[in-house]
Amino acid sequence: MNDKEMTDLLKKQLDSLERAGVDMAGDKQFFYVGEWELALEGVYVANKRHPGVLVPEEVQALVDDFGVDMSELDG
Repeated sequence: MNDKEMTDLLKKQLDSLERAGVDMAGDKQFFYVGEWELALEGVYVANKRHPGVLVPEEVQALVDDFGVDMSELDG
């Protein structure tokens, strides 16, 4: 995935969570100022708290492509 595809998918995840009623305002703010890894952390945590909203493979693809270790957020 190139950078544009990654940021587009991240935006899609944020929007999907927001449409499902999850407050993603802070994470969207991180996204809009270019702090994509912080926005991704928000998506990752929200996905854990609200299973079934996002496609898990898409979230994992973002984690893999950004190269961020999310293991500390799993516990």
